[in-house]
Amino acid sequence: MRPEHSNDPADRPLSVAYCGAAVGCGHGRAAVAVRDALRARGHSGSELFVDALEHADRWFTAVYRDGYLQAIRRAPRVMGMLYDRMDVPRHGGRGLVSVMDRLQDRVLRRFRGHPGLHTADVVVSTHFLTTAVLGRMRREGTLDVPLVTVVTDEHPHAVWLHRGSDATCVASAAARRTAITGGLDPSRVEVTGIPVDPRFDMAALGPASAGLRGGARPRVLLTGGGFGIGDIEATAAALLRTLRSADITVVCGRNEALEAGMRALAASWPAGDGRGNSLEVLGYTKEMHRVMAGADVLVGKPGGLTTTEAKALGLPMVLLRPIPGQEERNAQVLVESGAALRSRGPGDAAEAVARLLAEPSALRAMAGAAAANGRPLAAFDVARRVVAEAARRGSPRLPRLVGMSAA
Repeated sequence: MRPEHSNDPADRPLSVAYCGAAVGCGHGRAAVAVRDALRARGHSGSELFVDALEHADRWFTAVYRDGYLQAIRRAPRVMGMLYDRMDVPRHGGRGLVSVMDRLQDRVLRRFRGHPGLHTADVVVSTHFLTTAVLGRMRREGTLDVPLVTVVTDEHPHAVWLHRGSDATCVASAAARRTAITGGLDPSRVEVTGIPVDPRFDMAALGPASAGLRGGARPRVLLTGGGFGIGDIEATAAALLRTLRSADITVVCGRNEALEAGMRALAASWPAGDGRGNSLEVLGYTKEMHRVMAGADVLVGKPGGLTTTEAKALGLPMVLLRPIPGQEERNAQVLVESGAALRSRGPGDAAEAVARLLAEPSALRAMAGAAAANGRPLAAFDVARRVVAEAARRGSPRLPRLVGMSAA
């Protein structure tokens, strides 16, 4: 039994500030997963979620969030090029890098001064923007609170790597090697996996509700992530035309226009077309662990959290066209592991699903590969590191240069 009034952070509930930027939904889901794991361990005291963009100058928020969404829709190749060009270790913040750092600190000055960051026992960052700002604060001594960074992509791009982080949690051994090559102290980089809702672990243990996993009809899950993007309408139509006697579920996320279009398609699809498919449409849901647990194959973009959740459940994937950059790297890892297939577009994705459903042995092999690479308890491993860093608060830990210097 824990002492009721212990001053040791390892023996008492912690005050935790979770920091990120609302660009995509995966970063926030990862933070909530860590929070839930800390609760389950009995370490969660006061909880504060801080979206850095809510405490930034208005013009910066518009450019950073809305500009990103427009860019990935209209100029994905440019975004991919920028991603690759920026994926190099930082060298002490000189030149343009130094100017950008100062700009970020200025427009995020209200975030930097948020009282909740300075009174917490530990800060958890699930976005590279907040890691950069908080990491600089740690190194300059203006943040006297341990900082734990949780990388939510398979590949730890250089923008995630900051020597001001007391700990950086990454997806795999390969990701850890990349982070160390990028300049991080090996003792501060831990392979935890990307944290997912602990309910995914329980869902993996339960019986499947449909399809080849336990029902008479196969179930296909189509999702465009939290923002519902990526040829979803065309892919849904192609699945309906190609498959036979399948139940198709489309998760539209927060994309209300997509949800309206999908409901119109479901209403117009001829029930007597002879193929016997059904189309179920969902908007934003907090029950993805249940939705995924009942599916036989997932079709969608290779976002970091969505694919991590699929691996946690051993769910095979057919990947739609990835956004150049982090999703391209995610796709590469998934395909090389045998957990996913890439498609050239909606029609090709539908054909790939049809082939898999016709070859249960191939589907089972992919499911096994996905499960072998899944870490459904990653949130608990991150939570353990968070508690450990909180316990070290007050102990001097001078930055050490290892390899090339990170930010």
